[in-house]
Amino acid sequence: MRLNVFFAAAALLVTASQPSTAQISVDMNEISCGRWLDSTPDERDFIRFWMSGYYNAAANSNVLNYDALRENTAKITDYCNKNRARMLPTAIHAIGLW
Repeated sequence: MRLNVFFAAAALLVTASQPSTAQISVDMNEISCGRWLDSTPDERDFIRFWMSGYYNAAANSNVLNYDALRENTAKITDYCNKNRARMLPTAIHAIGLW
């Protein structure tokens, strides 16, 4: 019985001492237009929704206008196709979306 308790305690200690997985940090100011365009559709959507939320929060708006988001995405895509080396926030500012 004592041996079972010892092994159970040892197993818990080994499990508890395992390092946790790190969270991924992404600096949105370091995402270039080319990197954004070359991303998978899911990654592009994640970035565009994050950027939309960021700029809407900065403007003190809590409304997501999906039609405006689509139109703005088309404008940014057009700009980025011509300026792949530019950073994504630079594209947003250059188009006049912020």
